[in-house]
Amino acid sequence: MWAGTGTNLRIYFLTATLACISTIAIGQNPFYVGGKLCRSMPAPTTSAAGSPTTSDCNEPTVFFDEDPLSTAWLWDFGDGKTSDLRNPNHLYAQAGTYTVTLTRIKGGVQQAPVTRTITISQPPTQPTFKGEISKDSTVCDGKTITLNPYNVLEKGSPEPPGVKYLWYPNGETTKTIDVTKSGCYSVEVFDASGQCSRTAKINVKFCMQSAGGGGAEKWYFGKGATLEFGINPTSVVPRDPLADNGDLFEPPNQDNPVYIPVQSTQSNPIDSPEGVAMVFDPKGDLVLYTDGVKIYSKDDQPVPFQLPPPATATSLPGTNTSTQSSLIVPKSNCNECPHHLYYVYTMNETTGRLSYSIVDMRRNGGQGAIVETDIPVSLASTEQIVTKSIEDDKKNMVFFVYSQDKTTGQFKVLKIDSTGSNLVNQPPITNKIPDESGYMKISPNGRKLATAYIKDGKNYIEVYGINATTGLLTLVHTIELGNAPPKIYGVEFSQDGEKLYYTLRGAPSSTVKSYLYQLNLNLSSDAQISLQKKQIAESSTHVFGALQMGPTNAGTGGFIYMAVDGSTEIAYITYPDALITSNVAVVNYISFNQATAPNVVGTSKLGLPNVVHAKPQQDGDGLSATYKGTCQNQPTIFETKGICSPMKNEVSWDFGDGTKGKGTQVSHTYTKPGRYTITMTVEVYAETAISKVVNIPILGNSLREKCDVFTVTDEINIKPSPIINLADSAYACFREGATLLLDPKAQNTVDPTYLWKPRNETTPTITVDVQSTYTTFVTNNFTSQSGELYTCTTDDKIVVEDKCDPRLFIPEAFSPNGDGVNDVLETPNKYITDYDLKIYNRWGEIIFQSLDPLDKWDGSYKGQIMAPMLYAFVLSYKSEYFPKRPKITKSGGILLIR
Repeated sequence: MWAGTGTNLRIYFLTATLACISTIAIGQNPFYVGGKLCRSMPAPTTSAAGSPTTSDCNEPTVFFDEDPLSTAWLWDFGDGKTSDLRNPNHLYAQAGTYTVTLTRIKGGVQQAPVTRTITISQPPTQPTFKGEISKDSTVCDGKTITLNPYNVLEKGSPEPPGVKYLWYPNGETTKTIDVTKSGCYSVEVFDASGQCSRTAKINVKFCMQSAGGGGAEKWYFGKGATLEFGINPTSVVPRDPLADNGDLFEPPNQDNPVYIPVQSTQSNPIDSPEGVAMVFDPKGDLVLYTDGVKIYSKDDQPVPFQLPPPATATSLPGTNTSTQSSLIVPKSNCNECPHHLYYVYTMNETTGRLSYSIVDMRRNGGQGAIVETDIPVSLASTEQIVTKSIEDDKKNMVFFVYSQDKTTGQFKVLKIDSTGSNLVNQPPITNKIPDESGYMKISPNGRKLATAYIKDGKNYIEVYGINATTGLLTLVHTIELGNAPPKIYGVEFSQDGEKLYYTLRGAPSSTVKSYLYQLNLNLSSDAQISLQKKQIAESSTHVFGALQMGPTNAGTGGFIYMAVDGSTEIAYITYPDALITSNVAVVNYISFNQATAPNVVGTSKLGLPNVVHAKPQQDGDGLSATYKGTCQNQPTIFETKGICSPMKNEVSWDFGDGTKGKGTQVSHTYTKPGRYTITMTVEVYAETAISKVVNIPILGNSLREKCDVFTVTDEINIKPSPIINLADSAYACFREGATLLLDPKAQNTVDPTYLWKPRNETTPTITVDVQSTYTTFVTNNFTSQSGELYTCTTDDKIVVEDKCDPRLFIPEAFSPNGDGVNDVLETPNKYITDYDLKIYNRWGEIIFQSLDPLDKWDGSYKGQIMAPMLYAFVLSYKSEYFPKRPKITKSGGILLIR
């Protein structure tokens, strides 16, 4: 069965008072009492600004009946509340002394009640930082700040009498601490009994202080074996110089890195034939590892026991011969820094007891110590234990821990959150009760669970669906995989969860081979999944063991590794998502005896470690910026969020072409293509006592303290844009059937493409015969080495009008002789206005004038026939369609012929 416990409060400065908060024995009827022994917290309060000033971090008192023969229970908690579970959690509403009574049924017979007196404590006054239970503070690097959870000068409460303190991360027990490094600091304040506590935390950020940590994942297993992972250099994508946007002042993109095994030179003290567990903190650094018996810190030093007297222990209660002997889970804490408590689950192969111990990382100078051990979880468990994590509505990481009862076959699901370990009510599942267990695994996407086991001489794998919210299981597949031996052992999912790999553990001394197989979970039935299994490898000389995707936090870039008993190398599958149809080579299996197989320094055994990662830490306060737009003659936008928020920033830019800008967002247009060095300078200013109360904008930052100046450089590439030479307007006499050729005369082009609107033509030039506004888009096309297409487009428009130039004809002669041919002088014309014709005799006298182009001269003046000779004329007119043009004047002579 399962138990829950809250934050361990057995602090080492308490003595016999807390010795009773553990397993007790009354005759042969032990039961466990643990947890915080604290009354429920008052309702939380907030400040006028809405910030929390108190919290209700409730953690229940935990009870567990350890009598394996009990089959029914009645608990009376002494406050009128009862329970019929083996392992109930109970939250007391009031502080005080309570008598807890347990009545059991064993063998159908009710047993004599067992009683126990416990004291429930009152929580101390809420500690705060600047009046808030959770605070962020940014200061200039190089300074020292003092943290005081009861500072009445900073909106805090007075210090309660008799309280005790425990700080994270280094375990100080003083009221105040001095801080010089960035990080999360939390204080747990205990009441005088040491049982009940309240917490406050503060994230202190020293502006741009260098942060350590962030190591790569590594595995310890077998006898001193170490497997390390590195990023395949070919999977690191440098910033594409042709990209339209991107990040500045940051390392190359590693969004989808591929991890490969790298040669390790580091040994470790692990010596385990099977299970090992490891846990990594939010920075990605190793915190603890264990084989279920011994537990080590990241520095390979044994973690000491600091148990409340009279309890003593020298090792964890598990056995390293269990298939999955152990699991380490970081516990989220209400209103505290992540993570100072780690739950270390261990399986004892001999007794079947699954229990956990608590490591408090605040002890032992921040290196951690075991403060409670062998807290019961299940009295009859298989040798399997796994976990998956989700985020709750407060963005805290919640873990679901899975194991299986070996007497019933039923799964036990434990939810580990800020209140401790809590049993989830998993409905019964009709499944088989294992005779012998292999590995249990959860798919990388967290949606499926697989368990390998042997029943009645046959190998089986069961696959379950996992509810994403509740963590509960639903049986999906029961796959029979032939007779044992060889015995099923390792099991692992592909990244997509659609393929399942498993090993059959052979016995070379009995000529039983080992095998590695792939299953396709998408087939129509369990029988077909089994029938169409694909063999990847076999060995008559070596024993195949556990399988594991690695690194466990690889996203989509991991391989599946296989332990080989007694080998100094490890085998792996490079493409686990590939489905084997006929050619096994598609998964690229690298055998342990190939030259390219990674050496593990020590010796592999059967097992691989249960690896757990805390929620990754998101710093997000480095010197960085983004750019958008990298085309010549078009705006490039630079933007930075600044640093060291909420400190004031003054940001200046040098664009690399002799121009500069200021502000967190600036726009700049480059007139020439090429590479430019971008320099960003950030001046950071901290508030001073006077600047907090005086706000005069004209003074700027003069009242603030200048914290520091930071300068970074990077490069961007400006791509050439087409240059279009298209007139603003043009015309043609379309009404008379004319056409017009439109040509952008584009220059500065790179693999150009064209588009004309509204006709959607894609030729460099077009011929038009309709009045309209035509827009041309000329695009330069660039293809990166990765095949990505980038473009720079220039557009221009031309207004094309249906207009005709004026036309007019003046004959050189006419013959007014009555023969019907050229008897009058006429001037054929089109598209003119303001017509004015004057004809003169030799003495300059006007003998004919007309303002109407339809008027015709018959060669007479005042009724008299004019003599045949040459007469001068002056004709002026304007354009009908171009009235702003100047008047057109023509002059010359007209010959009158008789």
